[in-house]
Amino acid sequence: MRFPPRIGIAASLWLVVAAANAAVNDIYPTDFVALPSGSVNVTVYGGHQKFTGRYANGVRTEAGEAIANQVVLRASRVFALGENQQYAWAPVVALGYADINTNSTLGTILRGSNASGMGDLRVGNAFWFHIDRANRTYGLIGLFAGFPTGEYNTSSALNVGENRVRYVLSAGWMQPIAGKWLIDVAPEVAIYGEDDRYLGTRVRTQDTSYALTSYLRYRQSDVLQFYGGAQINRGGATQVGGIQTTGAPDNTRLYLGTMLFTSPKQQWQLRYSKDVQIQNGLRSDGEISLRYLISLD
Repeated sequence: MRFPPRIGIAASLWLVVAAANAAVNDIYPTDFVALPSGSVNVTVYGGHQKFTGRYANGVRTEAGEAIANQVVLRASRVFALGENQQYAWAPVVALGYADINTNSTLGTILRGSNASGMGDLRVGNAFWFHIDRANRTYGLIGLFAGFPTGEYNTSSALNVGENRVRYVLSAGWMQPIAGKWLIDVAPEVAIYGEDDRYLGTRVRTQDTSYALTSYLRYRQSDVLQFYGGAQINRGGATQVGGIQTTGAPDNTRLYLGTMLFTSPKQQWQLRYSKDVQIQNGLRSDGEISLRYLISLD
């Protein structure tokens, strides 16, 4: 039976498609499986997340709090390449809506306590350089870009959109390790453009950021799986007018989740995550997300 899976505080608190201080590409287990040529994946995400802070050098310096709710739609199509379809390529597009609310402490710092609207458009391509369906082993490289199409208020530092371009180079590897156990590993590098309308006419820049996400997954059966994971983020300090305003987050996040296949072409995932360590910026004090995927041939 074939069960297909899916293919800083001075800065804006973005859409949480990739939540603050997290990898730009929000990775889930089974993301690296290459489906047959012609398959169209449609994925809907819903998330509720709480942030606290800010933090500076590992110490909480402000009693700020924020709640973010989001819905994201993502779609991709798989094209086979090479002899015997030994490679694959998939264009990807994602767009979301978010509503973010803060308490008065954080609202004062950010010059705004609410932001809502559509997020930035994200497009990309994934290329599978290794496909071994019989042994459930896959490897891919992805290149993605985010464009400044989302809601952006130049009088506030709290925004859904970013008003800048950013590029993400990522890779992924999935393979069994023993019995019903599998691993997913995904490194990432993100490069950020300038936001030249930050709080009016200021220029906000951000250092290159790096992330490593990994999951350990247990296949209880063909329809039910459980997993735990971790993500390490480094780099990504922000500057305004050339002066550093928020140091690199340098945070560690843990994940716990489950996935259920309700049919050979439909998958549900429920996941909880939380930062267990952070140096600078806002800390994720808990996120619960629900993801539904359907594969259309």
